[in-house]
Amino acid sequence: MELSHIKAIVFDLEGTLLDRKKSRDKFIEEQFERFHDYFIRVQLADFKKKFIELDDDEDHDKPEMYKAIIKHFHVDRLSWKDLFNDFEMHFYRYVFPYYDTLYTLDQLNANDYLTGVIANGKSKIKQYRLHALGIEHMIKYLTTSEMVGFRKPHPKIFEDMLDQLGTAPEETMYVGDDALNDVAPARAMGMVSVWYKHEDAEVAPLANEVDYTISTLEELTHILPMSEKGETQ
Repeated sequence: MELSHIKAIVFDLEGTLLDRKKSRDKFIEEQFERFHDYFIRVQLADFKKKFIELDDDEDHDKPEMYKAIIKHFHVDRLSWKDLFNDFEMHFYRYVFPYYDTLYTLDQLNANDYLTGVIANGKSKIKQYRLHALGIEHMIKYLTTSEMVGFRKPHPKIFEDMLDQLGTAPEETMYVGDDALNDVAPARAMGMVSVWYKHEDAEVAPLANEVDYTISTLEELTHILPMSEKGETQ
């Protein structure tokens, strides 16, 4: 596919620019340690397994998740609110980029590509994560479900980003790790869709929903036209 017409690269956040697994695993381990005295009959591995089983990677589900954890482990003297308040206080410190996140964004910026992020969730949280990742200055546009009133995969959230960018769908590439919430709707909008495939991916996009499949972000610098301003040709 010839891509000289591409003007903007839009990313999903968690699982695409942010290493969701590393960030979540570190938080789970340290939350368990902070409340270890209440989980004296619970093993870290079991707590971690239940957390991941119940977690859907979204901020709004956490109260129900913690209620289920308290009930499952029959924890005394501790309420779900204690765990949820701890989550709200500490989780956003556990933010890790992939090893090539900063390099790839730097290359795209050096080659004058517009860059944006579309994310489900609260705008303040997403802005904090961009800052904590050290990429806030490299992401020019942000659209969240809180801003638009619709969650991915609804077309409205993609339309809002296109309006901000001022680009047509066919001039825009979208990169995400979720086949249903990222890749398929972006392709339906007419964008060039890129699936960031992880080893543990459970659902793959259909052949007609994806234009490119990558396993590292750096691969984008080989797919897209890159001028001499960037280090990658």
